[in-house]
Amino acid sequence: MVGKIILWVLLGLLALLAAALLIPVKVRGSYEDGNPFLYVRYGPVKVQLFPPKEKPEEGEKKPPKEKKAKPEKPKKPKAKINMEQILYALEKLPPILGRALKRTGRCIHIRPLKLYVLVAGADPAATAMLYGRMEAALASGFPVLERALRLKDADVRLYVDFTERQMDFIADVGVSLRPWSLAWMALRAGGSLLKWYLGFRKLASPPPPESDKEQANQKDETECAA
Repeated sequence: MVGKIILWVLLGLLALLAAALLIPVKVRGSYEDGNPFLYVRYGPVKVQLFPPKEKPEEGEKKPPKEKKAKPEKPKKPKAKINMEQILYALEKLPPILGRALKRTGRCIHIRPLKLYVLVAGADPAATAMLYGRMEAALASGFPVLERALRLKDADVRLYVDFTERQMDFIADVGVSLRPWSLAWMALRAGGSLLKWYLGFRKLASPPPPESDKEQANQKDETECAA
């Protein structure tokens, strides 16, 4: 009798796990004018990841006790993505993604896919080279994505501007897939993606030793001393 109960419990857990793996996960993200937005929906549950929702104000509370102001620690400058990293991604990522999407790609639904990229930089020659590489990658890779995935409302465009110094983009992407597809993709290409990510990080430009403000202050001090 106890053995039958345990068996039925195990079968129930397996059924719940199978159902959980079959319920699609939907992710929707967008970016425009420096404002990112991201949420995840799993069945009836929807969670906004970014920006975090503001907590509703409760009733009147006692004013908090004043605390001694602590000196703020200077933030360390972060490394920025450079052209070497972009070219490295254009060269290494397509075959890795091809392996990851094999046999499971048609189970992934992408709707919408809006991506407008402004290619710019301080060096016009390098900017033109990057624009050409990205155009070639888009022309050769997008038809492959259309065959491997279920794309709807797709609109991807590249623009070049030699008067701007920084790249920018506008994006609105929605992805729907089942957890078992994600697990299978991780098994097929998880190691390769990790190796690519480590190589991508190694190519990052080192952060500047000083902020522009500190450099300007030093310059002013030098001029005053002279």
